[in-house]
Order: sequence, then structure tokens, then C-alpha cells
Amino acid sequence: MAVNINGIIFKEENLKKVLLSEIKTQTISRSHFFHSMPGGKYLSLLRAGDFVEPSFISHYLEKGMLSLYQLDMINEQDLSDYKQAWSSFKHAKTETEKLKRRDFILKKISNDYWLSDEKSFLTYVIATFEAFYIYPPRVLDHLQSESSLLYTRSLLISAVSSIAALINNYLDYNFIKDLYNTAFILDYGLVDFGNFNFVMSLACEAERNKPGSGLDVLKKYNRSEGEIAIFNNHPLISYERAQEQSEHFTYPEITKFIKFHHEKTDGSGFPKGYSYSALSDAEILLVFCDYLIPFQEHVFKAADGKLIVKDYFEDLKNLDDRYLLPISKMLNSWESCMNWAMNKEEDVA
Repeated sequence: MAVNINGIIFKEENLKKVLLSEIKTQTISRSHFFHSMPGGKYLSLLRAGDFVEPSFISHYLEKGMLSLYQLDMINEQDLSDYKQAWSSFKHAKTETEKLKRRDFILKKISNDYWLSDEKSFLTYVIATFEAFYIYPPRVLDHLQSESSLLYTRSLLISAVSSIAALINNYLDYNFIKDLYNTAFILDYGLVDFGNFNFVMSLACEAERNKPGSGLDVLKKYNRSEGEIAIFNNHPLISYERAQEQSEHFTYPEITKFIKFHHEKTDGSGFPKGYSYSALSDAEILLVFCDYLIPFQEHVFKAADGKLIVKDYFEDLKNLDDRYLLPISKMLNSWESCMNWAMNKEEDVA
């Protein structure tokens, strides 16, 4: 009989008991963890994808809890393959070698998340997080504590940015790493002052679905001028936070892209009202990633990869008013690459 805990569906035989002290900290959880309650019920204590703070372990150990039930979400072999592929890409000496590694990664992503509907995108999220992430734990902690929605969305956008970079033939590992970290902090400005709430999430999703409509939502709900200012200026606030870590960037100028991820082709975007002609291809790549991922709670599941890579792409392709976004070229490249990789006969390794 299947058990449903907050949208996480599983069979009890798929759970395994683990010691609390064996759960790794200062990393992203690869599993959902539950506490067994009287009457055969389970309480979710830690979700797959959550950043595991040492305080989580100490808190429950102090309560006398020694073990939890674990539900694995990732495929360890796939994780190893992605990590090895990115490591090989990083150390490739020639363009030919880099192209070979790029082809392997894209072919595997296409097979795992475009063609298959059985694998979790969390596997790729963790592989890229461990390869690229540079910010101190306090950034993760603040983002996660203020909004689990924005936290998981940051994980998704940054992971997707590495795919988009490869699709667009960026072969500089350090550039892709910097792009990943730029994408991760795109919307950090929304939680900088602890102002992210349900109405703000509605405004952000409205903006994603119909560019230019986010402000209307805030006004409809009579939000304060301060909250409206945060919505309008969050790209600039996020940019300032990225600048604080500029010494960890090989190309710190990439962080400037954050300031433009809500600009539009006709100059009606915010905060500066730049037009498409003023944006570079790399800036447009970030715009694509930002609009690909919805502003909604995402719970990592065993078969959510296709939702991220293909279904969200189809939704974006069919978006009303898409002409306001400078992403047509990126949409074509994404679809062409996934179909190419899916139909590629030779196995690259």
C-alpha cells in the first residue's frame, strides 16, 4: 500500500532505517527522511534536496532520537557518471576533448530527463552543486529558512544554466561555474530583507507567465511601497550579494547579468528598461533559465526529471506574450539539442 506524506508517495518496503549520526551534514540531502509515529504514520523531518545543517542532527539527538527512515531519491551510478563527466570536462586540455565530454553530458541528460520519465533531477542538481557551488553555507541557510520555494528554485535554475551553457557551446569550465553561481543567486534579493511571502510568489509567477504583470498583482493586493520596491529592485539587490563573493569568480563581470534578467525585447522590463539589442547571448541564457522554472514549491521525486527538462520547456514554448522575451533562439537550441542527443547513434564517453 502506498503512503503519501506531503506529496511524497512511497511504499514502506522502500524505506530503510539509518542512524541519525550517519546522515551527512553541510551537503544537500539525497533522500527524504521520516520519523515513525504511532499507528504506522510517518512525519517528514528532512526533504530530499534540503541543505543539511549540523544543527539538524544535534537537535534531534538531544531529543533522544537515534534513527530515521530514509527514502532514497537519486541514482548513485548516475550521480557518479555526471560528476566524472564534469570533472573530465574541467580537466580536458583540447577543444576536441571538451566537445566529447560535452556531448556525453548532453546525451545523458537527454536520455535521463527528456526521453525517460523515471529519474529524479536531484541527481543532476547534486552533481552540479558539488562541482560548482561557491557561496558560504549562510547563503543557503538564509535562502532555505526564508523560502523553501526560492531555495529549491535556485537549485533548479543553476543546474539548468549549466545545461544551457553546454547547448550554446560554452566550453570554458570556469565560465560555466561562474554562470551557475550567478543563476543561483538571481532572486536572492527577494529574501534579502525577509519580505518574500505568498503574494510576492504570486507576483513572481505572474511575471513569469505574462511578462510585465507582476506589479499588477502586488497593486491588486495593496502591497506596501517597500514590498513593491523590493520586487522591482531585486535584480540589483541580488547583484550586490553576488558581488560580495566576487573573489570566488573567475569572471566576476558575469554577475552583472543578474541586473538584466527581467528586461524585455521592447524595453518594457525592469529595473532599467533595456531592450533586447542591449543584452548579450549569455544574459539571454540566464533569462531563459529564469523563465523556465516556475515560482512554485518543488518536492524532489523519483521521476521529476522530465518535468524539469521537457515539460517546463514545453510550457515556456507555449507561453502567451513570449515575444516579449528574447529567448526564441535559446528555445530552438534547447529542443534541437535534446532531439539530437536522443537520436545520436554513437555513444560518447
